[in-house]
Amino acid sequence: MANQKIVASKAEAVDTLAQQLADSKSYFLCEYVGLTVKQLEELRHELRKENCLLKVATNNTIKRATSKNGFEQMADIEGPSCLIISNNESVDGPKIAATFAKKNKQLVIKDGVVDGQYCTQKEIMAVSALPSKQGLIAMLAGGLYQPLQQLTLGLHMIANPETNQE
Repeated sequence: MANQKIVASKAEAVDTLAQQLADSKSYFLCEYVGLTVKQLEELRHELRKENCLLKVATNNTIKRATSKNGFEQMADIEGPSCLIISNNESVDGPKIAATFAKKNKQLVIKDGVVDGQYCTQKEIMAVSALPSKQGLIAMLAGGLYQPLQQLTLGLHMIANPETNQE
């Protein structure tokens, strides 16, 4: 009877994690051997600012949860691993983790899932270099604004030729 309760609680943990992963924008594995509790708390604090979370679970739980979501490629997990889950933007978690990993070499970023697509370690690092959605919108707005500004200046110069002679 106790064995059934343990199995049921583990199955519930897998289901809960699988649902969290399915609801997220991106998630990826990290190896954290050698990080102190203080460093992990610092990383968690930075992640919370962007509505991301660091989830420590057993390798078996992570394997089962990722397989349940259709990502059997992530089943090759060894050593102490954690998941970094991004809930708002796909780039938030990878960006924070990559910045943290530059200062703390013990944090090793592994493979993961971004916007429903499996990504290797290299691809996760490439995603970390992308600007956020807000940054992309600002770049687009600037790109759209510049031709209008030049057109306005040109029309002004045509309409007022006497102010252009110096």
